[in-house]
Amino acid sequence: MNTDSHRKELLRKLSRNLMVSVPVMTVVAMAGMSAVSENGLGLIPSAEAAQGEAEGEAKGEAEGEAKGEAEGEAEGEGEGEGEAEGEGTSEAMKEAVRRPEGYEPYEGDAESLAKKGEALFSNTSLSSNGLSCATCHTNGAGYADTFSNEYPHFVAMGKSDFGMDKVHLDEMVQICMVAPMAAEPLEWDSEELAALTEYMRIEQEKFKQR
Repeated sequence: MNTDSHRKELLRKLSRNLMVSVPVMTVVAMAGMSAVSENGLGLIPSAEAAQGEAEGEAKGEAEGEAKGEAEGEAEGEGEGEGEAEGEGTSEAMKEAVRRPEGYEPYEGDAESLAKKGEALFSNTSLSSNGLSCATCHTNGAGYADTFSNEYPHFVAMGKSDFGMDKVHLDEMVQICMVAPMAAEPLEWDSEELAALTEYMRIEQEKFKQR
């Protein structure tokens, strides 16, 4: 075989070996990378990130649950305290609806007082909850049968909520101010209390005639 033919044969073998070697080298290189990954070197950044993410999620969930439980307990305690505070009528209010010692009501013209009392009867600004006397007692509604009795007399709400065996008519006005209308009682010597009391006398007469 001449020199030129020998060179061509060597080149042909080298080309064939190269075609085989390149895929093999690629496989070897990939295997090497896999081996590095399996040893933990190639996975350190992603592992650290995954671990950090898991720890962050766990911490966030734990803090969220703890905060939720704490807020729920605080809210429950607040509601419990509110219910406890709201039960019954305070001693101060029980005393406030009773005629004070040495009480002298406002004196005025009965007709003028009745007219003013009629206006106050429908006045929601007297309450703290948007109610008025007329809310419960429009056209004679909402009165117990005992309303026809002469005052002072027994009134169920006066007894159950305020511990009063009997009430006067002006005391009944004050009880309605404090209980259904959720307001402060009127001043005992005020024209407003005298006016509402006078109008309630008229309401009582109408009730008796039904």
